[in-house]
Amino acid sequence: MSEYTPPQCRRIVLVLCVLCGGIWLVGCGGPEGPQRRAVTEPGADFTHYTGLAWPAAAQVVSAGDIWLDFVGDGEFHLVFDLDHATLEQWLAEPPPWEQLKWKGGPVPDEISWQAGFGVKGMSADPAGGGPDHKISEVEYQSVYESKQTWYVAQDRGAGWQHGQILILDLEKNRVWFSRWDY
Repeated sequence: MSEYTPPQCRRIVLVLCVLCGGIWLVGCGGPEGPQRRAVTEPGADFTHYTGLAWPAAAQVVSAGDIWLDFVGDGEFHLVFDLDHATLEQWLAEPPPWEQLKWKGGPVPDEISWQAGFGVKGMSADPAGGGPDHKISEVEYQSVYESKQTWYVAQDRGAGWQHGQILILDLEKNRVWFSRWDY
């Protein structure tokens, strides 16, 4: 004989259904899954997130914005080429986010594994190479490992679960920006 009465059994089944439904929603980002937003104004987004003016000479290489609406996890990234003089000018000025100074690469692992730039992790396109397929995994890895880069990063939470990074690659005249929440 069961130790639960029929009303208790109904409550248990109801609780299990609610829990399983919640796990389903969290696991896939809600009924529609991850939401990809086309980055139509990269300059405005870049200025909003970094406080730096968008240079007229900037040429976007890759841009992506993907979020799980239900829980708010996601990543915005922007990679663009720029003239060397502007990169040098930015390095001569204080970095964004009230950081004291730019740091020389390589980027520490505790930060680098968070930002996927459309190549790895949540922001990765299932076909690979970012939403526009212009960044290789080799490029992605080399920007983190390079001693020729300068970066500034901000931990907006605890343990880099919410953060942002701006990397200046003076060797390739390329800027890498990512903002994530996980």
